[in-house]
Amino acid sequence: MTDARLVGTWTTELEDDGKSVFGLASFTGDGGVTCYQVNAKNIGLGNWESTGKDSFHYNFHILAVSPEGQHVGEAHVLVEGEFVSDDRWEGTGGANFYSPTGELLRGHEGSKVVARKFGIDK
Repeated sequence: MTDARLVGTWTTELEDDGKSVFGLASFTGDGGVTCYQVNAKNIGLGNWESTGKDSFHYNFHILAVSPEGQHVGEAHVLVEGEFVSDDRWEGTGGANFYSPTGELLRGHEGSKVVARKFGIDK
């Protein structure tokens, strides 16, 4: 089940320890998601799906690399959202951080996320 309202590009604002972290998220009609947050050095790739009439969830993974280009870990992000209007949704998100061998290093959940859809600038 998919919701066409989510398809497109959104600005996101994540509340992280009292600070706003801005980003962009793009959702495709076949369930793909590409995300970028200003506090990450790489993009995140993942999937989304509807979970109800006005709700959805998505996840994405971000690879962490050293300055030399070596894989040093991953962040796995999960967000649950609900439409407030056709061009705004709110939700909560969290992330788990893993070593290159898959060991869970730390994680958090319950961060507030607000997103606004934008179209073509004219």
